[in-house]
Amino acid sequence: MGDNEFVRAATKADAKDFYRLWQLCFGDTDAFCDWLFHNRFYPEYSVCLEKEGEILSAMQGVPYTIRVRGKDLAGAMLCGVSTHPDHRKKGYMHKIFTHEMNLLNQKGLSLVVHTPATLESYFAYGHYPVADAVYIQGNKPIEPEGKVSFLEKTQWLKLYPLYENNIGVRYSGAVKRTAEEFLRKCNDYASDGGVCIVLRNEEIDGYAFLYSLENEVVCPEAVANDGCYNALLQEIFSFAKGRQVSVKLPPDVDVSFEWDKHVCPKGVAGVSNIGDILKKLEISCPFAVDIFDPIIVENNGVFTFEGTKSGIDPAIKVEAGQFLRVLMGYASLDEIGPFVTILNQDGYDSMKQVLPKCKCYIIDEY
Repeated sequence: MGDNEFVRAATKADAKDFYRLWQLCFGDTDAFCDWLFHNRFYPEYSVCLEKEGEILSAMQGVPYTIRVRGKDLAGAMLCGVSTHPDHRKKGYMHKIFTHEMNLLNQKGLSLVVHTPATLESYFAYGHYPVADAVYIQGNKPIEPEGKVSFLEKTQWLKLYPLYENNIGVRYSGAVKRTAEEFLRKCNDYASDGGVCIVLRNEEIDGYAFLYSLENEVVCPEAVANDGCYNALLQEIFSFAKGRQVSVKLPPDVDVSFEWDKHVCPKGVAGVSNIGDILKKLEISCPFAVDIFDPIIVENNGVFTFEGTKSGIDPAIKVEAGQFLRVLMGYASLDEIGPFVTILNQDGYDSMKQVLPKCKCYIIDEY
């Protein structure tokens, strides 16, 4: 590393410098950044690269419980990965990313999820797609059947069961938000001008947090009970009054063909502790896996499905990040075939049986 250039864990005193770098790189409003750094800055889970007293590159981690195949894993969500525009293409990201992943490993976290703008930027670090999202887009003018129903801030906690039932317990990769974390996320949206509309029948069957801009309406979180997404979309497009609309939805929701629908990978994940992931998932399989990880030394070796290192002959050899895609249920072993070396066909077949694909979705971005 260059003279006077070093990577370190963040401290509370770095908040202002992280704030300035975030705003410089992402252009978010003062109101949003004020809220974010008051409520979501966890210096003990974040790192930065400093040179001559100036923070030039930073990465933040937010601790969360992540649900994977119905099990609760200690994890983190990455956000604010940024380098000062005048100091890019110097390898700073590799340095802070390596430091961050090892820091999270030392803190006992199992996995890391995030939803970066450019997924491919993280493949070199063993972070690969583990969740898709559906985007409903267009400017279809829809006449409202009645008044659009807004939900006041004091009532937002009523939406928590909708999130928990339709996101939290349904998808592998989703954050297990507590009621407090759910309300904090709602307030995140409000800090930057977000409003909440709801679909009301006999009770609230869906909600959407929206940013109402001059020429468009952006909806980063829309959740509804089964069979109610079409009606919720009607509400959103009615609210937009002909403006361009973009709504992010889970990949498996049942919506009619009238909507302009685009499916794409959105969330990625990486391994901070492969042994702990295997242990917590409680998957019964007598065979072992030879794991290699270019970032975290402790993740290298032959592991049993009980999460312990072993001297037995492995059935397959695979990179930690690629294997995580299978463990989370996003991909099958066959689908990551080019990255798997089969050493024992019976063991490979057994793993395929105990690791079926499941529904995956990451709704949060920070």
